[in-house]
Amino acid sequence: MHTFDQLAAHKNNLDLRWQIIKTIREFFWVQEFCEVDAPSLMRLPGQEPYLSPMTLTIHDENRKEYKRFLHTSPEFAMKKLLAAGYTNIFYLGKCFRDFESFGGNHYPEFTMLEWYRTETDYTNIMKDVEALFLVLAKKIQKDIPYFSSWNRVSMKELWQTHVGVNLDEHLTQDALFQLCVTKGFSPLKQESFEDLFYRIFLNYIEPELGKDDPTIVYEYPAQMAALAKLSDKDTRYAERFEVYVHGIEIANAFSELTNGKEQYDRFKKEQKTREKHKKPVYEIDSSFIDAVHNLPTCAGIALGVDRVVQLFTGCKDIQNVIVS
Repeated sequence: MHTFDQLAAHKNNLDLRWQIIKTIREFFWVQEFCEVDAPSLMRLPGQEPYLSPMTLTIHDENRKEYKRFLHTSPEFAMKKLLAAGYTNIFYLGKCFRDFESFGGNHYPEFTMLEWYRTETDYTNIMKDVEALFLVLAKKIQKDIPYFSSWNRVSMKELWQTHVGVNLDEHLTQDALFQLCVTKGFSPLKQESFEDLFYRIFLNYIEPELGKDDPTIVYEYPAQMAALAKLSDKDTRYAERFEVYVHGIEIANAFSELTNGKEQYDRFKKEQKTREKHKKPVYEIDSSFIDAVHNLPTCAGIALGVDRVVQLFTGCKDIQNVIVS
């Protein structure tokens, strides 16, 4: 926890933080988005294989114990609101993840911006991202030329450029395993497709992203779809994109999956992955599956606000831009 004199030393960063948060809200308010709440306490968390929710034990007035989880994102609550009839919505608030570092670009408690548009796909979310960063740059009077020009590139193009292979030919675990061996890694036979994918991506591709222009990377392999719908053009890929600025991943977006059965099947696979990694396996939230089945056509994105503040202040350590 910061002392008051540490906070005083970072006051300029914090002043800029409040300005960024205010500008973000104004950006969505002027477009008539509805700002929504999402409960921090959840009865059932998500199934993401590589995330760990914080677990709490709480008590009622009769001292009966209940197990609850702090949300890792507001996604479940927001999609239930969309299924209930809300349209363009955003959330700006705290999220929590266990087993995170206390510095660099990570912190167990962090500020998330998440927004959804209905009756559209992820291409309009791309436009939102580009517009939002330019508005922030102009408000702060920093990096305006940089955020005036964006690069949109498919994952397939990146693999051809930086790895020298056709990603279409490496969409199986076996093919990626052999590629990792060829590239000098020492992968294990039991490693998942996603683990092998990131061995290549994190070493050959990610460090190059966003150097000259902020970059949107789109069309991830279907195995990494998470909660995104598969591409109508090629079902081997998903309508998912991530945003990179100066080599740092800032946001993750989807054209949202609206098939409840497919979402349930994906969660079952993620449960198996969690079990394989010796992580707790949680019950699937049936009310969320019902919500997915009743979603309108929509797209959404989660963006790390603390990292945005780091970018505009030039801070390498997240602790210099938050109050803790």
